[in-house]
Amino acid sequence: MGFNNTTTTLTAKFTPIGRERLIQNASNLITQFALGDSDANYYCTLDLGLGEIPSMGGDLTSTSGLTSNTVTTNVVMNNKLYAKNGSFFKNVESGSNRLVQSFESLGQSTVLGNLTSVDVISRSATTTDPLVNLYRSFKLPITSSDDLAYTNKTLSQGGWSDTALASIASDKIVVVSILNESYGDMLDGKEVNFSVSGTTGGTYNLYSTFQNKQGNIALDDSRLTETSSQTAKFAPNYAFLFSDQIKRPNGDVSKSWATGFGTIKPFSANGKSRYNLTTNNTLGLSADTAVGIVFLDKGLIVITDSTIVNDVTGTTSADTVTFGSASSIVNQEFTCIASRGQFTRSNNPTYVDGDTPRISEVGLYDSNGNMIAYGKTDAHIPKTANELKAFSVRINV
Repeated sequence: MGFNNTTTTLTAKFTPIGRERLIQNASNLITQFALGDSDANYYCTLDLGLGEIPSMGGDLTSTSGLTSNTVTTNVVMNNKLYAKNGSFFKNVESGSNRLVQSFESLGQSTVLGNLTSVDVISRSATTTDPLVNLYRSFKLPITSSDDLAYTNKTLSQGGWSDTALASIASDKIVVVSILNESYGDMLDGKEVNFSVSGTTGGTYNLYSTFQNKQGNIALDDSRLTETSSQTAKFAPNYAFLFSDQIKRPNGDVSKSWATGFGTIKPFSANGKSRYNLTTNNTLGLSADTAVGIVFLDKGLIVITDSTIVNDVTGTTSADTVTFGSASSIVNQEFTCIASRGQFTRSNNPTYVDGDTPRISEVGLYDSNGNMIAYGKTDAHIPKTANELKAFSVRINV
């Protein structure tokens, strides 16, 4: 006969004792697991379906940010399946534990000028303006001799004068800061749009994008930050800004930096332009003109282009800033394998031999039998004696 192999993924939450042990840096914290059927009444012939399993607590976190989303105290599995030979527990198999870091998109937000601040910083005001220190924070040229790399040296000579970054060297910059409570861990480097009105009556629209480089363009659709090795001196977590009012993509008047902004798969499917670092006549590429940098984790937009800087000097707030942001998530994942012949009987008082166990919960335990984390399935997971089922249990750390 055939065998069914099924993998179920569920999210578990730390118990209070589990979080306490985590803070204490206990090694090999989780060593074994158990499967439960506390939500099964075997007198009933039907399984609980999707969305019918009782939850393990709500998901609302503290507005103070001082508490974490865990299950409450004294959580137990009322009924468990026997792993084998009368024991409820089975060891977590070697190599099944890993830490995974990812980013969760928080969507797009638009903030008005009152949720930003604008500062004009003159590099020469070293005795009157403490914000001049930020030139170092932004890795911008500080002295006139530093400027030579941007004005007198080509890329082949170790400079930037023939590249899109030629105007990054500036005696005066405008810095726009987004309030911390407006975005997640970092902004999305392909999804920042900043608009500001100049004193001459025009409006400048600045858009972030990534460098036009070799490789799969679709990879940039999922990236949050610039990955070019050529401009890594500005790393980590940065993207350059461009404006139609200064130079359109590749110098083509039919193109706009706004194209594809805020869409899914902006580069590969929706025509969002990536910038050309240098001119390549053979390929028909013209070096674009960066007008500034956005530092994604700092929430800071730095305008360096002299035309824009001089026109908006005196402005106290941006018109609008639209951006996507994301928060980092660190998960610890465990694969709990219920092999054939295991977890086939229960101590549930309604269970009788011959019933098919209905799994609705997974408990992760330390070597002393303390429950460290607890997870619930979305629906009953039946398991016959001839089935192997693997439960991928994810815990947000």
